Amino acid sequence: MRRLLGIALILHGLAHASAGMWATDIGGRGLVTLLWEGASLGFILAGIGLLGSSALHRPWRVLVAIAVICSLALLLLFSHPLFVAGIAADFFFAAVAIWTLKPLTPHTDLRPLPKMMQWLLVAFAGYVALAIVLRPWHSSWGTTRSEQQMTLIGDPPIGDSHYRIDHAITIDAPVDTVWKWLVQIGQDRAGFYSYDWLERIFGAGIHNADTIVVAWQSRNVGDLVHATQSGYLGGIFGDQPGWRVKAIEPGRAMVLEGWGAFVLSPVDANSTRMHIRTRGKGIPTLSGIAITPIALLVFEPAHFIMERGMLKGLKARAERATRRNG
Repeated sequence: MRRLLGIALILHGLAHASAGMWATDIGGRGLVTLLWEGASLGFILAGIGLLGSSALHRPWRVLVAIAVICSLALLLLFSHPLFVAGIAADFFFAAVAIWTLKPLTPHTDLRPLPKMMQWLLVAFAGYVALAIVLRPWHSSWGTTRSEQQMTLIGDPPIGDSHYRIDHAITIDAPVDTVWKWLVQIGQDRAGFYSYDWLERIFGAGIHNADTIVVAWQSRNVGDLVHATQSGYLGGIFGDQPGWRVKAIEPGRAMVLEGWGAFVLSPVDANSTRMHIRTRGKGIPTLSGIAITPIALLVFEPAHFIMERGMLKGLKARAERATRRNG
């Protein structure tokens, strides 16, 4: 029974990813991160204690108390109707912690887990904590506060977007030069200028180009920007994985459905600000509660690594071309 409770506590801690991502758009990032960290880490560590961690078994009730306080503050301050279930779970775990202060049956210590398993569980908790605390940084990498708040092409109406990722970089090259590299992205064209060797490890037939190709300089609304080759991994992502061009302003911006807006703004005649913005509804749902922990721990960090690599790779190519032509 204790181990079942431990698993339930860990899952409840992970489920706060949905609330944390929702609240980030509403409240200050510092406060949200603090409450989210306290709730998720407290529940997860308490769960590990009940699973059989010798170091965390004794203080598990204190950890639950800290987690419940942070969770209730997070869920009540940045409320959504679905959070009622989370609030009910908080009260349940608080009641269980209080009830077990004076067991009705003689107390028997739980057999400790093997040391290696304990260390793996603690390492997992540490990774969750790191993912939460780093999210405000990597979700806005390279951007200023004003850039995060400005309206860009492809933005949904205000209030319809609660999931936000903004990445940007300054490129020492004119806008028209940067555009030539941007418009030819795609698996069947110039690649994505990121870590193509890593993409190939996962079976994607992507090879980055180091030259401008005239035949790749045309894009129209409705075109498919191929993510990888047709039938990738047996077609589990569809026959032709990719993103449709939703809107385009030649020399200025391109919006890819399912990815986001790629916007170029001149800093001066010889430099460009490149901004990639991803927007989504981000509204908590029952299915989202199961998906958002995976997004927090896997998809978002991977997306950040590859998109940052893309920005830096495009910057290097555009600046090299500018120096060569200058």
